[in-house]
Amino acid sequence: MTALLEVRDLHVTFALRREGALPWAKPALLHAVNGVNFSIKAGETLGIVGESGCGKSTLARAIIQLVPASGQAIWEGKTDLLTLTPSQMQPLRAQIQMVFQDPLASLNPRMTVGQIIAEPLKTHHPHLPATEVRARVQLMMDRVGLLPNQINRYPHEFSGGQCQRIGIARALICQPKLLICDEPVSALDVSIQAQVINLLSELQRDLGLAMVFIAHDLSVVKHISDRVMVLYLGRMMEQASKDDLFAAPAHPYTQALLSSVPIPDPARERAKQAIPLLGDLPSPLAPPSGCVFRTRCPKAAEICTAQKPVPKTGAHQTACHFE
Repeated sequence: MTALLEVRDLHVTFALRREGALPWAKPALLHAVNGVNFSIKAGETLGIVGESGCGKSTLARAIIQLVPASGQAIWEGKTDLLTLTPSQMQPLRAQIQMVFQDPLASLNPRMTVGQIIAEPLKTHHPHLPATEVRARVQLMMDRVGLLPNQINRYPHEFSGGQCQRIGIARALICQPKLLICDEPVSALDVSIQAQVINLLSELQRDLGLAMVFIAHDLSVVKHISDRVMVLYLGRMMEQASKDDLFAAPAHPYTQALLSSVPIPDPARERAKQAIPLLGDLPSPLAPPSGCVFRTRCPKAAEICTAQKPVPKTGAHQTACHFE
């Protein structure tokens, strides 16, 4: 089966001018995403996890050309998204939509709920009659749990969870094939998080969506994902099916992340062995040589300083010299 999206050797680099630097000094280079590879099939969910600053959101934005990137992002086995001009990319934006982290900030405060949800239809299907647009908006509002009488209200009148439902409705109104969720529940209360996650799972099942789901919360990722990719300083550390990764994590970084997840059983929580991460996260402007995780890894050896580990091919990929 051909992958819906296949990303090959993706790189995102930002040139940053240091404070107080002379005008002719060369800017520092920040490699936000460094050689990441993955693919996603129709109807599948890929979870992406890692610490803040590891490149998760930048990776998502690079796929849809919100930040400049190099490499390849092959759509449906034939089109490289990263080579398209803005006008060539425009028709494909209806098929690849995004749900953002801050639900209120992603909505135009001067537009009503109906106008916000209808905006993609007016952009990508400008010839649809107004009655058809309104009918589709009302149907989508019902699917995400919004009431019909809320169609003329403004974003500031809604809670965070309701605003995220509006954002989801806007993203799905054009019936996309891929939905990119950039930490969509991190700003919500725990009980509301569960409602939004269940809503996304239900919509994915009903609509046959593929999803890239970015999150810090490993329990959320485990609940919604089919496969999981772990990032650290812009590089892929491990990638495997959800069951394999949570049952038998191979990379020391993944093992440390999973050991920090609370277990709701008090006896098991007390008995588990935590794996602390050594030191602090290095600056992405000066990442360690070789394996970028070596400065915090309990297994680090001389080879880790000299050579960058190459991820093993196969269903369970690990970028570690000892796996």
